[in-house]
Amino acid sequence: MFYSIYSYPNCILPLFGGVFLDVVGMRKGLILFTVILTLGQLVFAYAGSDPPNYHMMLVGRFIFGLGGENMSVAQSAIVTTWFKGYEMNFALGTNISISRLGSVIMGFTVPVMYQDHSLGFALYVGFAICIGSLGLAVCLTLIDLYREKKSTNVESVTLGDDEKFKWSDLKAFKLPYWLIVASCCVTYMSVFPYIQKVGYILEHKYNFDEKAAGQLFGIPYFISAGISPFLGLAVDKYGKRALIISLSSVILIIAFSTSIMLPACDACYNEVIVEVLVGVAYSIYASAIWGSIPYVVDPKTVGTAFGFCMAIQNCGLSVAPSIVNGLQTRFVDTEYGIPAFNAFFIAINIVGLMCNIWLYIIDIKYYNGVLNKVDKGDTI
Repeated sequence: MFYSIYSYPNCILPLFGGVFLDVVGMRKGLILFTVILTLGQLVFAYAGSDPPNYHMMLVGRFIFGLGGENMSVAQSAIVTTWFKGYEMNFALGTNISISRLGSVIMGFTVPVMYQDHSLGFALYVGFAICIGSLGLAVCLTLIDLYREKKSTNVESVTLGDDEKFKWSDLKAFKLPYWLIVASCCVTYMSVFPYIQKVGYILEHKYNFDEKAAGQLFGIPYFISAGISPFLGLAVDKYGKRALIISLSSVILIIAFSTSIMLPACDACYNEVIVEVLVGVAYSIYASAIWGSIPYVVDPKTVGTAFGFCMAIQNCGLSVAPSIVNGLQTRFVDTEYGIPAFNAFFIAINIVGLMCNIWLYIIDIKYYNGVLNKVDKGDTI
C-alpha cells in the first residue's frame, strides 16, 4: 500500500508537471518539490515512530509522492543544459544509477537500524538524508544560476513547448507509441512489485531472517546502478531498440518462471538467480524504452508523449501491488513460496512481449526500422 500511495499522485502529476515547472521555473521548482518530498518523509517518520500511525504514514507517503516525480523532472532538465549528445545520455544514466545505488544502501541499512533501534529511528535517518538532498539541491541551484550569469552562451533552464503536456497531442500518436505505452505499463507492473516482494520470498521460502532478506532484495537495483549508463551508451551507438525491448521481456518471463520452479531450501541463494535476471532485464529495458519514444512521435509532441506514458506507468504501479497482495493472501504455498504472483508477472510480461514483437514487426514493415537505427534524425 505504501508503494501504491506514492504512485497515486503521479498518475496525474506527469500530465501537468511540465507546465507547472515552466511557470515557477526549474530551479525554484527543484527546491519546492524537494521541500515537499522532505516534508512527506518527516510526516512518514513521525507517524512511524512508536506507536506507529498507519493512516498518517499513508499521508506522509502521499506527500512524498507529490514531490518525487516532479523533482526528478527538474533535475533532468538542469542536467540536459550541462551535458550534450552522448554525454547527456551518460549523465542521465548515471543519475539513475545513483538513485538505484541509494535503494541498495537502503536495503542493507534499514533492517539493521530497525533491529538495533526502531522503525522510527530508521525513518528519521531517511528524513536526515532528505535534508541533505535539499541542501544539495540548493547548491545545484546556486551553481547553475552562477553559470548562467557568468556565460552568455548558457542555455536557460526552462521547458520548451515540446516538453509540455497537451491533451490535443494524443490524437496525433500512432500505433507504435501506444504499443510502447502498453509495454512500459505491464513491464514496470512486474519489475518493481517483484523487487518489493522478493524480501518476503527470501524470508518465507528460503528462511532468511529479515536483516539478510533486506540486504539481498536490492540486487536488481545494484545491477542497474552498475550497468545502466553503459547500456545507454551502447543503445545510442548501435540502436536495435525494438529488438532489445523484446529481449528484455523474454528474460523477465524466464526469470519469473525460474522463481516458480526453484525448490524451497534453508537459507540458500536460489532466488538470487532470479534477482540477477530481473536486474539485467530491467536495465536493458530501461536503457531502450524511454529513448524509443522520441522516434515514434512528432518532435513537437515529445513532452506529451513522455508525460502520458509516465502517467499510465504510475497508474499500473498503483494497481499492481494491490493485485500482488491479493494473490499472496489467497494463494500461499509454503513449499514453493508465492507462485500466484509470479504467475501474474509471467502473464503480464507475455502481454508485454506480444506488444514488443508487434512493435518490432510494424517498425520494420511500415516505418523503415527507425527504432533499430542509430541516426537520431529519423522519426515516424
